[in-house]
Amino acid sequence: MKVAALDLGSNTFLCLIAEVVNQRGVSSIIEVYSDTVEVVRLGQGLEQSKRFHSEALSRADACLKKFSEIIHSHKPEKILAMATSAARDAINKQELFDIAKKHNIPLEIIPGEQEATITYKGAVSGFKEQNQNLMIIDIGGGSTEFIFGRDQFLMEGESYNIGCVRLTERCITSQPTPDNEVNEVTKLVDESILKAKALMPPDFVLDQIIAVAGTPTSLVAAQLGEFDASKIDGFVLTKEGLESWLNKLKNATVDEKIKMGIPSGRADVILIGVIILLRTLYLFGLSQMKVSTRGVRYGVALEMGRRFLSANE
Repeated sequence: MKVAALDLGSNTFLCLIAEVVNQRGVSSIIEVYSDTVEVVRLGQGLEQSKRFHSEALSRADACLKKFSEIIHSHKPEKILAMATSAARDAINKQELFDIAKKHNIPLEIIPGEQEATITYKGAVSGFKEQNQNLMIIDIGGGSTEFIFGRDQFLMEGESYNIGCVRLTERCITSQPTPDNEVNEVTKLVDESILKAKALMPPDFVLDQIIAVAGTPTSLVAAQLGEFDASKIDGFVLTKEGLESWLNKLKNATVDEKIKMGIPSGRADVILIGVIILLRTLYLFGLSQMKVSTRGVRYGVALEMGRRFLSANE
């Protein structure tokens, strides 16, 4: 079954066109036809106003128009968009539903507890190693998910309101960023990471952290000098490497960050993401993490397979 799976996040919108099959009740993705990412910044000003900004809704409208054209060209059998943290928080979320409806894109808001399941299944969908205790970290614009599992099986997960856009708007007043603001962010981040650490199942020894979403993939792309999913998938980010990024980014203007290779739509918020990744390594006692280009949109595709293919078996 060909599907269009959309992830409408607080900072980026993503549209995956893929072939999903169901074998013995388990969905899997066997081919990717198209994978498109657009920085929309849906969460603009949401922390203060609790409403979607009119400019953010205009960008969302333009992006979904583009996505609808991509979807139409591929003629998928099923379409589903899922929105995450920003849409849960917004008083005027109906306006986003209206935009999606205008472009014939069915939209759901993922409850926080379901987001962990969808993110985990998406992130590990291409994972080949066996007998691994994993933690997925997914840094979004509005929230960050920490999800524990073993191989393909999720155990525990939770979403915390420490996203890149949210904390940038709350804590960062200038770029370059002074140490007191970095310290304030670090304190807020540590509080959530320690709550996440307390979720670990008893006797769970963490073998590996897998980082998904725009922060880790953008850092690797900047390091490589290009966005090549085949090279980014499985790339190892070390504690030392993230320390180096932290020092460079906190002392740089937004324009300087863009010159480093960070995408313009992410350059003003990526410092928060680096702090979250680095503090995660420190507080979980690991020296490195692997990067995955998969995430919520892959989980949405698999969820569609579960819903529609299982129903027809």
